[in-house]
Amino acid sequence: MPKTDDLNFLEFMQTFRRGELLVEANEQLEELIEAVQRTGGKGDLTIKLPFKVNDAGQIECLPSVTSKKPRRALGTGIYFATDEGRLTRRDPNQIDMFEDELADRRTRNDTH
Repeated sequence: MPKTDDLNFLEFMQTFRRGELLVEANEQLEELIEAVQRTGGKGDLTIKLPFKVNDAGQIECLPSVTSKKPRRALGTGIYFATDEGRLTRRDPNQIDMFEDELADRRTRNDTH
């Protein structure tokens, strides 16, 4: 029968640094769920509990809580490269049927 001072896993998680571990994990969980809902993607939450014996013979734990949140893709941009190595939205190999007409409109608008 366990002593009343003994902690099970849940009690350990709840009492670590007066609840700081649970607060941190809960904040990251909320952010993760919001990102999953917003993007429709997937993510994960990881809680690591590394334990070691220190020089005084005590058990130390320095936990870490990390999450990998999905990100919304920005989408693809389509560009063309000029002979000078610059980017342009217009295909330099395609003839613009309305180029002269557009130039005339710009000239007329600039003079008015």
